[in-house]
Order: sequence, then structure tokens, then C-alpha cells
Amino acid sequence: MLFAAADETRHADVAVEAWWWWGWNVAASAGVFVGFELRGRRFDYWAGLVRRGHPFLYIEELDGSGLREGLEIKPAQMWADHQCDVPLRQWSLGNEAHGVLLDDPTEAWRRAHGTPVPVTFDIEWGTNNDPTDIAHGYEQHGDIDVRIELTEGVLELVGPGHRVHVWGAPYLPQSLAMPVDTAGLRGPYRRADGVNVDQVLTPEGWLGRTLGA
Repeated sequence: MLFAAADETRHADVAVEAWWWWGWNVAASAGVFVGFELRGRRFDYWAGLVRRGHPFLYIEELDGSGLREGLEIKPAQMWADHQCDVPLRQWSLGNEAHGVLLDDPTEAWRRAHGTPVPVTFDIEWGTNNDPTDIAHGYEQHGDIDVRIELTEGVLELVGPGHRVHVWGAPYLPQSLAMPVDTAGLRGPYRRADGVNVDQVLTPEGWLGRTLGA
């Protein structure tokens, strides 16, 4: 299927729509993800950072309110935006929020109790590759340039990237095989509908699978 610039924007006639971005450095020792799912005026938002030898940094806003123009959100005590700079070629993502540092990443499936930390993400995602079909939408592979402001300083990350955009159904990853996380690069998240998703950064990129409610 051929996709057009209009496909990048919100589809007003669907009940659910989701945009996801992932990135990692060439050594696959650090990686980020950002997810945004829209349901009318309500939304779920996730962002995360994994680094070898560090706790999982996790941000979530489930069943949130505060949708602004485009894909900008401003719920209480956080802000995030997702700007399509060049359709099917370039996106700019940003957030200002408080996340939590989780020594046990699977705590994200429960109450996400951890050490609160202020954080700012600034991400540029780009590609020269055309999108390819997946169920309910498309995906693209490209590159990512990330700057994350942490309490201990600024982390910069450049490397491969991947993104997905689906509408009419939520995005639920379904990798057939998941590696055992032996490098501390696990970045799971929970959904507002009670479904848990596991993610692990590998040398081949991020893999994910849905575990169920």
C-alpha cells in the first residue's frame, strides 16, 4: 500500500490510534522508547530509557486528559509533544516530566514505585526508507538522535530507530521469541486496559511481546 502525508496525522473516524518510536545506540548498550495512544480526547503515554548498569527510567500517563492541538499533551505535572516535520521522513519528539527509576523493571506492571526523577527527552527521528505495511498501519526503520537531561547530566544517544503508526486498533507487539534479559536492558510497560507488555533491547534492536491482563 502507498501511504500519503495525511496518513501521518490523526484519523478522526477511528476509536483508537497509536504512534510508537524506538531507538538505541550502535552498541545496543542504551535505548529509548516513546509511545502515544489516542482514544478520542483520552490518551495513554509512555516513555522509557534503558542503560546497561543503570535502573530502568520509566514515564507513564494512563487514561490521561489534556490533549491539545495535534499530538501535544499537557496533563498535570508533565508535557509531551510529537511533531511530524516531514511526512513519512522526520519526526521531533519531546517531553518534560517526572519519571521513576526502577531497579526491578517489572515493577512497571504494578504500581511503578521507584525513585522519582525529573527528566526531559528531546528526540529527532528520521529516515530515507519508505513505510511498509503492517496490520492496521505501517512501520519504518531509520535513525534516531536523542538528548536526555537527567539529574546527573545530559545523555546523548545516536543510532538506529524504528517506528510504528496504527489506527483502528491499538499497537500490541507480538515477537514470537523474546531473549532473557541478562544485560539489564528490559523496558516493560503496562496499558490502561490491564494488558502488560514486555520489551528488551537486543543487538538487533527492541523486541516486545504482549503478556495479557
